Amino acid sequence: MAQKLLGFLRAMVPRVPLIAATTLNHYVYGPCKPSWSYRLSLTVALMRSFMEQVNHVPIIQTQANFRMTEEEAPVDPRAIASQITIPKSYRDKASKHIQRLMDLQQIDSAKLGWDWSNDPKAGELLQAEWTEMKLKDDEKHMDGRTVLYLHGGGYILCSILTHRCITSEIARLGGAKVLSIDYRLAPESPFPAALVDAIAAYLYLLYPPAGSGVTAIDPKNVVIMGDSAGGGLTFGTMLALRDAGLPLPGGVVGLSPWLDLLHSMPSLLTNNNSDYLPEEGFTQGGQGSLGKIAALAATLDTEDNLLNHPELPEIQYYATNALLACPYVSPLVADNLEGTCPMLVIAGDGELLRDEAIVFAAKNANASPILHLLVYDDMPHVFPMFNFLPSAADALERAGQFIRSVTCNGHGGRTLANKSSLRVCVDGRERPLEQDAVRGWESRVGKLGGGQEVLKQLCESRIK
Repeated sequence: MAQKLLGFLRAMVPRVPLIAATTLNHYVYGPCKPSWSYRLSLTVALMRSFMEQVNHVPIIQTQANFRMTEEEAPVDPRAIASQITIPKSYRDKASKHIQRLMDLQQIDSAKLGWDWSNDPKAGELLQAEWTEMKLKDDEKHMDGRTVLYLHGGGYILCSILTHRCITSEIARLGGAKVLSIDYRLAPESPFPAALVDAIAAYLYLLYPPAGSGVTAIDPKNVVIMGDSAGGGLTFGTMLALRDAGLPLPGGVVGLSPWLDLLHSMPSLLTNNNSDYLPEEGFTQGGQGSLGKIAALAATLDTEDNLLNHPELPEIQYYATNALLACPYVSPLVADNLEGTCPMLVIAGDGELLRDEAIVFAAKNANASPILHLLVYDDMPHVFPMFNFLPSAADALERAGQFIRSVTCNGHGGRTLANKSSLRVCVDGRERPLEQDAVRGWESRVGKLGGGQEVLKQLCESRIK
């Protein structure tokens, strides 16, 4: 207990000036967003101060700091959490499917930047945790309804433990049993390790080990769900399952999903004040910031060779520059969503990744699968994890409703329209999302930083 208190003081004492400044700004000059309470202003400020370190200290140190906070992560008293391990054979099966997909796209170890087939971590058991409610809601719960949850953390941080608060809420509101997994993290195990682990867990649900006593689950009763990087991994997994010819789940849900590792959308720059993510998003030690990319782009005549330019640093820990435009890495660039499953995307209007969510829906407005987008006014990144926010409760309730609607023949859910793109007010009222919410997105998708012209303009503006 004393050690835990000491750790808390070490983290908070240096931030006393920040707390004082945030308090002054909130009450004297007003909050960043009209609806923000003092608690939210302070929460975002403190989280930003922690997250800024990600781009300024060695990644090993950051990961160690995060692991310290996970040690005593509580289980919701209303829920039961039980640990399991997924046999290595499921990683082996998933790896074969991924290898075939990469062969089709001519992705080799040179493009990957590592020999993924010989990852020492692949020989370890995949750790996972089941979460279910002690008392089942008869109106919502249905045996067999399952959510496979993929946690966020920029593909480099967090675990099952950090996201227990949200998996228990999804179990309650979705009337489901939730399986969360500790997929392998970069930079030690970059792409496609996390994708392999997600598919391995999915195959485990569909085809459990013989004699294990575990009941096989109908894929149509499974929803894959994740937040932030886990949200991007969710959609990447959906695309990989489709392309591999494997059974698709009943649906997928992304909470503030990271869909574009190319950082091509404008909100990455315009929403810095209302979010806690590192300025200009997660990059590899900050060396791949948009400012540095723009400075290099300004020296080139065309953007054709920008991603392969020898002076361009590796931008992300998760994937090499050569693979940032792969749809399993950046689902936003996928040519189409035909043959996939119902989708729900939830984002905050104040977050850096907002435009990725909006463009993902706009880009696929004519695709046949069900696709719903909800953009919540004023909210920062993965706001559903802030349980003191009314918008968080609303978003999770809607996610639960979606989960129930697309599984178990809709038991406890409702019939879904094919498409909708809505803004949600802080009081829960809805209004249509404007058609030009992200202007000029068509010319930016699939291009690093939004393309040569965008980067040159950014460079010029920063020189001025």
